[in-house]
Amino acid sequence: MSQTANPRRLPETQALARAKMIRTSAQKLNVVATMIRGKSASAALASLVFCERRVAHEVKKVLQAAIANAENNHQLDVDR
Repeated sequence: MSQTANPRRLPETQALARAKMIRTSAQKLNVVATMIRGKSASAALASLVFCERRVAHEVKKVLQAAIANAENNHQLDVDR
């Protein structure tokens, strides 16, 4: 009587985390997202800690959740 497991939608080398109710505009959020896009996880966290924008705190929490998901749920290497 249980459901079958859903297939994974992401490649095996990626993890996902979402925040649905961030109270800011998409343009302001995109400035911070562009700043960390393409960086390693540790470099992105370091730049978010010292970023002065208000939304950077929320983005940092989502990035930490994605790192935790990758490490605990999918057994991925966090440094990669």
